[in-house]
Amino acid sequence: MDAFDMTGTIDLHVHTGPDLFPRLGDDLAIARDCAAGGMAGMAVKCHFQGTEVRAQLVNQVVENFTMFGGVTLNYGVGGINPIAVESSLAVGGSIVWGPSGHAKHHGEVTGQLGGWGNKTMNLSVPEGSTGITVLDDDGQLIDAAKEILRLVKEHDALFATSHLGPADVLALVDEARATGTRILVNHVLYIPKTDMSFVKEVVDRGAMVEMCSVLVGGFWNKVSAEDVQAIIGLVGHESIVLSSDAGGPNTSMPRESLRVFANNLIYYGIPEDHVRHMMTESPRRLLGV
Repeated sequence: MDAFDMTGTIDLHVHTGPDLFPRLGDDLAIARDCAAGGMAGMAVKCHFQGTEVRAQLVNQVVENFTMFGGVTLNYGVGGINPIAVESSLAVGGSIVWGPSGHAKHHGEVTGQLGGWGNKTMNLSVPEGSTGITVLDDDGQLIDAAKEILRLVKEHDALFATSHLGPADVLALVDEARATGTRILVNHVLYIPKTDMSFVKEVVDRGAMVEMCSVLVGGFWNKVSAEDVQAIIGLVGHESIVLSSDAGGPNTSMPRESLRVFANNLIYYGIPEDHVRHMMTESPRRLLGV
């Protein structure tokens, strides 16, 4: 089987430097590597600051390639903070991610709020913090979260759930459907820690779901190739985006991580045109481009 042709693909989940954690390269180095393989773009997520301004600089330098930026709602930007979101979108942000390492559900899954279970990835946590959620004590979506989804819709951007928990995700998906806001549920089966029935439910309620290459085998090893195959069969390839979540030193470069993922899925029997759709049309649909 030939190597999968990466021409025109967009990786919606890439980690680059500068960062608080070790990375394989900075924005420019990884953008250039992706572009060299024919990729059309990448979205860069950072756990402590926005990447929307960094994207503008990269896009002035790397030809025929687009870096998409945005903001992740950890404590560093005030958590579920509409002002941080409004500022990011106003200067060109394309994606608003929910909290990652500071999400309450993240702490429940990993056993350490702000940590990923390894020695190189730790976010400082404010004293007394119990983690970020978008729900009030009665399990209802807080007003700040509703305002954020409104802003995302107003700016024709994307909301991605990041490391929020299942109840958070369902509340956000329902609000997004009511407001017509595009929403992506990140790395299902890992965080949120769920099962196949949950994946089916969020898709039925109008969301798309993401499967990440770095989670299949290797250092992270959170999801099996059979799981990915089953989810594609369950909800259909048009409801799925394939991303890498790569860029850390325990992964390969995002372009190669995503390419191998594509080849492996084809080996498992997923039609090549379906794989290509999940790496080209799905990210474009979510980004509104």
